[in-house]
Amino acid sequence: MTKIYLITGFLGSGKTSFLQNVLDSEEAKSGVLMNEFGSISIDSSVVSRKDMDMIELTNGSIFCSCLKDNFIESLRALLEKKLDNIYIESSGLADPANMLAIIDLLKKQCSNDFSYEGAICIVDGLHFMKEIDMMVSVENQIKHSKIILINKMDLISSKTADEIKARIRSINDKALIYEITHGKIDFESLKFSSVINDQIGETSNTTENKPKTIIMKLKDNNIELEEIIKVLNTLKEFCYRIKGFVTVNDITYKIDTVNEKLDVIEYESKGLDDMTLVFISKIGVGIVSKILASTKETLKDKIEIIS
Repeated sequence: MTKIYLITGFLGSGKTSFLQNVLDSEEAKSGVLMNEFGSISIDSSVVSRKDMDMIELTNGSIFCSCLKDNFIESLRALLEKKLDNIYIESSGLADPANMLAIIDLLKKQCSNDFSYEGAICIVDGLHFMKEIDMMVSVENQIKHSKIILINKMDLISSKTADEIKARIRSINDKALIYEITHGKIDFESLKFSSVINDQIGETSNTTENKPKTIIMKLKDNNIELEEIIKVLNTLKEFCYRIKGFVTVNDITYKIDTVNEKLDVIEYESKGLDDMTLVFISKIGVGIVSKILASTKETLKDKIEIIS
């Protein structure tokens, strides 16, 4: 029987790192369904394992009517492969309130045996107290989880951790809470069966409130990394997240900005689309004019904007 797990958590909480750690530590035959709000997937370039089945669903939330049918069909396709486990990594802005309703639909449409084990929510210990009041989807990620992992424990005090736990328990007093660092935990130690969370709700993800996502492609790598960093530092306050890859002087860098924190790390390029940045906007289509203004002096003729 195939076990299905849902991985949720706000942008930058560490979902992809957690998933990669799980895949690296297991020997089971597993598949991954990766969901991103943008029209291209960045995180799927990062997650890898030999002979792993992966399906990407982009340009919306899997819980929204715009992708729900594709979500169910993709799960059916993975179940046909008789896998041991299926891991679903939802977008950081996803609201999984209707996940159990989707599972009920899947059961009616699929003859393969499977068990939905439940949702794991990765919490960003460094920013959770600010994020929890930002969107209803963040609260619903907590509310509809069986397991909650407070990540980045190495960056917060025990007092902050206690405050986070208290806030989590005020939303969901059934979930098991674990403390982790760098997305690492023994997955087998997570006791899904000891938690009952059968709440079914309505997702807040709709086509009307989907955040605007913009793609910026750099036309060549004859640019300085400092120029890109300067632009991103100007734009980060207007975005929920900026992520992607750029190659400068034959070195590929992974770019990741969330909560106005910019990380630029060298990354081994493996056929990546390594001149692309994705912007998830807080200000709708207004982000386009911000990008054009910030790149006017240094990158004017070196970028292409795709909405």
